[in-house]
Amino acid sequence: MIRASFAVFAIALATAPAAFAADGAVPVTLDGIIHADSDDTLAFTPDGNTVFFDRSEGTHKTVMVSQRVGSHWSQPTVASFSGQWFDQDPIAAPGSNIWRVDHTAKGWTKPVWIGPVINSDVFIDFASIAGDNTLYFMRFNAAGKQMQFWRSALKSGQYQTPERVILGDPSETLHDPAVALDQSFIVFDSGRVKGGLGRLSIAFRDGDHWGKPIDLGDALNKDLPWGAHLAPDGRNVYVTGNSGIWKISLDPWLKAKR
Repeated sequence: MIRASFAVFAIALATAPAAFAADGAVPVTLDGIIHADSDDTLAFTPDGNTVFFDRSEGTHKTVMVSQRVGSHWSQPTVASFSGQWFDQDPIAAPGSNIWRVDHTAKGWTKPVWIGPVINSDVFIDFASIAGDNTLYFMRFNAAGKQMQFWRSALKSGQYQTPERVILGDPSETLHDPAVALDQSFIVFDSGRVKGGLGRLSIAFRDGDHWGKPIDLGDALNKDLPWGAHLAPDGRNVYVTGNSGIWKISLDPWLKAKR
């Protein structure tokens, strides 16, 4: 979600977990600054030295930020562009749109609505940005009662009319896209299981379309992971589950694709 020069996030328009372990998954606390009962959806800048995440306090949700100082993480603070609204990326809510903030020498700018080409509905959520700034996001399809993925290319500073991203069965509901910088693969939740979300899956680019989604298995899906964000190395993914935030290695699937 986070690029070097700008960040995008969703703003909603309305106002003791069980232990988990699986091969390839490790718990994430970042020196204890991450709280399993209130924090989710880690998003790192490409250099790995800044992390954004959501923190829930009662009915309020805020984007927090922390900096890596040496080998440790600073105490998180409310991001300068957050705190006024119900800020999230993502969460199930009555509605949300995608906004953008730019990073300048003076810090983060004020949030700017990304515009009606992308925000064409009351529920536009969970942005993921490829290396060429192509924007992937999810949008609710009322007719099919499903979440769908869409993508929009950035040309001359403007996002173009979005096109739908088909991953497997077109009627399947999809959540939380995390696309590789080169758009060679995408990690996401597919289908509906307990809690309304699906199973963590991966799909690889195959020419001009996406290959069949690959389920990441029962062990990794036991904790009902959601909110995927790729790590800066592009080989690990951060997810939020019932028992906290986890980092999952994608090496078994990436190596099998070679």
